[in-house]
Amino acid sequence: MVKICFLADAQSIHTRKWVQYFSGIYNEIHIISMRKTEYVYESNVYVHVLRSISKNKLSYFLLIKDIKKLVKEINPDILHSHYASSYGLYGRMCNFHPFIISVWGSDVYEFPKGNIAKKLLLKYILKGSDKVCSTSYNMAEETSKYYNKEIIITPFGVNIDKFKCYTPILSTSNITIGVIKGLEEIYGIEYLIEGFSKAIREYQGSKELKLLIVGDGTQKIKLESLVNELGINSSVTFTGKIDNDKVPEYINMMDIVCLPSLSESFGVSAVEACACGRPILATNVGGLKEIIFDDYNGFIIKQKSSEDIKLKIIKIIGNEIQMMEFSKNARKLVLEKYSWVNNAKIMDNLYKKLVNIDK
Repeated sequence: MVKICFLADAQSIHTRKWVQYFSGIYNEIHIISMRKTEYVYESNVYVHVLRSISKNKLSYFLLIKDIKKLVKEINPDILHSHYASSYGLYGRMCNFHPFIISVWGSDVYEFPKGNIAKKLLLKYILKGSDKVCSTSYNMAEETSKYYNKEIIITPFGVNIDKFKCYTPILSTSNITIGVIKGLEEIYGIEYLIEGFSKAIREYQGSKELKLLIVGDGTQKIKLESLVNELGINSSVTFTGKIDNDKVPEYINMMDIVCLPSLSESFGVSAVEACACGRPILATNVGGLKEIIFDDYNGFIIKQKSSEDIKLKIIKIIGNEIQMMEFSKNARKLVLEKYSWVNNAKIMDNLYKKLVNIDK
């Protein structure tokens, strides 16, 4: 009987995807999480929620003690931490093997840059693992600054049967540019709004331009105020937060997806949009470099440049034949490189190798 134990956030959609896949392969899956979840996992999945802690050393000591005890009781074949600087530390302190760490973004892009102590801590955490995994080559390159062994690339693919084209682009009387992101400063939504406003004024075509902003976050009120100031309320829709199951439906409402991010770890939103056959306008940052190819499935846009966003909007909507070609290429890219099942098999093969399970 094979048991996998994840040290991960049980509420995270990313954790759900991994667990859902592996619960169909292995006998028991355990999740040790700092956060409760309302999500109902499969019958062979056991969620262990840790006690709430205060910010003192004794609380962390007790928490690590609890985790060590849980891992010992579960006695898994694999211990797998998702997110190096929190769950990775807890896994490292368990001194359990085989032990895998998956890095996810801010744990390697931001955490070690806080101070020298954090940098040394990250090195200590990663050194204690048997394997380190990254969802993109860009993030693996960043991780290699703190870890000098091989890093396994496990792209975070999508369900190609769920994320697909239900509504062809350019099939309505409007051209809708959209984004599905947390409304946070790091994703550069303000530059999209300003660029869209400029594009409306210059666009000479017969179709009406619309902007669809899907998501919620700390910048929402500021972004709504910007839309008011620019006088484009009738052309812009804020949906607020949507259920994850609704994401393919909303992507299919868009003709073009724009991702003006200032930083990205992998770029799941870009992969989801490509899977739905949507041309992309995106900055050349982080994992987006591995998904968006200029003049193939969209256009690269400059960071923090509403002017360049305007120019690229005008350029892409001015050539509908090219847009259709971008749409086909976007879907093709996902089928070739970002199918969730194919990507999950990379991790499964790693598990099997580490515990000598017959394939």
